[in-house]
Amino acid sequence: MKYRLLFVLVLAGTIVTGLVYSCSRSDETPADQKAQQRKTEAAAFVGDKTCESCHTQEMGDWKGSHHDYAMKEADSTSVRGDFSNVTFVQEGREYRFFRRGNRYMVEAPGPNGVRKVYEITHTFGWTPLQQYLVDFGKGKLQALNVAWNTQKKEWFSMHPDEKIGPGDWLHWSGGAMNWNTMCADCHSTQLEQNYKPEADSFHTTWTSINVSCESCHGAGKQHVEFMRSARSEDASQERIREDLDLTSNTSQMQQIDKCARCHSLREKLVDYFDHGKQFMDHFNPNLPHPDMYFADGQIKGEVYVYGSFLQSKMFQQGIKCSDCHDPHSLELKANVTDNTLCMQCHEPKYNKPEHLNHEPNTEASRCVNCHMNGRYYMVVDYRRDHSFRVPRPDLSAKFGTPNACNDCHDDRSAEWAARAVEEWYGPQRPDHFSETLLKADTLGAESVPDLKQLVTDSTQPAMARATAVWYLGQFPTRQSVDVIKQVLDEESPLIRKSAARALGSLPGDMKKAALTGLLDDSVRAVRIAAVEGLLEFDTPDFLQASKQVFKQAKNEYQAYLDVNRYFPNGLLNRGQYYEKQGQLDQAIEAYQEALDRDSLFNPARINLAYAYNEKGRKDRAQRLLETVIVQEPAYGPAYFSLALLLAEQGRLQEAVQRFREAADLMPGHARVRYNLAISYQKLGQPVQAEQRYLEAIEIAPEQPDYRYGICTLYLQQNQPQKALSHAQKFAELQPQSRRAQQLLQLVKKRLE
Repeated sequence: MKYRLLFVLVLAGTIVTGLVYSCSRSDETPADQKAQQRKTEAAAFVGDKTCESCHTQEMGDWKGSHHDYAMKEADSTSVRGDFSNVTFVQEGREYRFFRRGNRYMVEAPGPNGVRKVYEITHTFGWTPLQQYLVDFGKGKLQALNVAWNTQKKEWFSMHPDEKIGPGDWLHWSGGAMNWNTMCADCHSTQLEQNYKPEADSFHTTWTSINVSCESCHGAGKQHVEFMRSARSEDASQERIREDLDLTSNTSQMQQIDKCARCHSLREKLVDYFDHGKQFMDHFNPNLPHPDMYFADGQIKGEVYVYGSFLQSKMFQQGIKCSDCHDPHSLELKANVTDNTLCMQCHEPKYNKPEHLNHEPNTEASRCVNCHMNGRYYMVVDYRRDHSFRVPRPDLSAKFGTPNACNDCHDDRSAEWAARAVEEWYGPQRPDHFSETLLKADTLGAESVPDLKQLVTDSTQPAMARATAVWYLGQFPTRQSVDVIKQVLDEESPLIRKSAARALGSLPGDMKKAALTGLLDDSVRAVRIAAVEGLLEFDTPDFLQASKQVFKQAKNEYQAYLDVNRYFPNGLLNRGQYYEKQGQLDQAIEAYQEALDRDSLFNPARINLAYAYNEKGRKDRAQRLLETVIVQEPAYGPAYFSLALLLAEQGRLQEAVQRFREAADLMPGHARVRYNLAISYQKLGQPVQAEQRYLEAIEIAPEQPDYRYGICTLYLQQNQPQKALSHAQKFAELQPQSRRAQQLLQLVKKRLE
């Protein structure tokens, strides 16, 4: 039995080498060709002034909207904050806001902590808060993390409970507050980020500074030329609109996907947006699972709308964004205070006292306050959960999830609220996929049969089924892997992508054939997930069989890595890519660059420790892991990795202590207990070893390694009768394994 050092995989936005371009007969380089292509595309954008000449009503609705004020140059018409030489102090750090003539200024602690005067170049947003951008040089615009509360008319900190100093990723001069990468492509039109990693600089461009007509409808040149031609006189409305996106003819999913470009939590796959292609050819959306969501799919972190709405019955019934929101003013289409908006579709009985069970025409009687409870983000920005769920305080009592009842009645228990719901509506609650997800989060591998039922139920939302696939990937039993493989040809790319990601972390023989079949999937996000899981097979033999599709998918994967290269987690993915390619020195460089960008980004530190361990630098690896523990004393994986490292060096007593600490911090983690059992076994402590093996088996009963381990222990202790059931299960789990059959025969022989 062998210890294995933990290799932390963090799937998020990231980086890598350049695209491979086909040969050109011209003298232009691929970079020149790309620049020319982008220039041509930008020229097709005509600007909102051109649109206004015909669409005066729509422009009138749009002006003054959140999209209009998404970003503006800082002047007297756009700045809402108090710049009358006022001072705001946060955690001892002072920000002074003042003016120099027509210029708006701030004196603030810079990246080295020294106070310096900066000019505010742009405003960002309109209400309930407004942020301000500072030109930081090298093309970088940085957003202050002190913002203006437009309702209370006061300055406030966007991180009031955190001590954020210079050099921190969250400091206003750090990466988290960088406009170019974190905000820009959703606040301006036809934005090109143009990051130069070798210089750590940007040359970011846009065609309109804010979210104007062509952000949603696409480039307008072709439409304008047609409308100005004689051909338009006899054209049908369909022909007039066919050159544009998001018209009144747009289908539900097409509209949602276009809105999701900005109203979703996602990572970019490409450095451009082609209005003619679907959402998941450009983005990889996050699924509604922890940590950004509660385990039942309710919003937790700042996740926007897409992941929630696609869970909802509203989505299942064909509702789209513009059914509730005016697409130009962004205002709601009807009143929510008297529930008129909801009654557009719902029967009047739902707006009567016998259903509401609260005083009519009060806050408590509004549909949205029961079915769209929300959370505050950026301190003052209240956003509602668009999964439109029935309040389930009974699940809150059992699993600790939030519910709308206790959002208002925060002085009462969830049990109290559950009793009230039962009195009003009876004891039966409607079936909902969230119960299965909550069981998965709580029970682990025991929930695999329930997850299988959800995954294979085509009447359930694809977003929920994709999340169930993700959970199955956390419990890689024979049954769960079979279920995952069954959905690789599902119609929904969300499910196919989730399945590919789940298979990607499995041993080679369990995934190779399945993932190879997805390399030419019709959707980019799926292809990238597939090739990511196959990078370890990037060998001549494999390429001979799948050369062209693998090469194309790998190019897309490299482009995806490049797009996200600015981010620490992007550099982490870059390092993992190099490790799978056997390029350990380049991996170390990428991990170190991630830490240079964010010194607290410990997933990179753990992977760097792994890489140094592989290079034989065990002392360096140990110091890195000890640093993680100092910085995050409750982070179990760091203790686990350090324990594995110590065990590999034969320092078993030290390893046991770290394994025990990891086990306490990771109560549902079977492999921690398995490795702790190995350590006790080697130290000659069979009682403790047996206890830990049994704990691991209870958590993951279908993991064969744990059965094999406890059999070796029992045979060492001359207790074959205890080993028999485990040896039989081991043989059942691995029916083709010669080792399993030999072990079973050995146990039976000992019993003779």
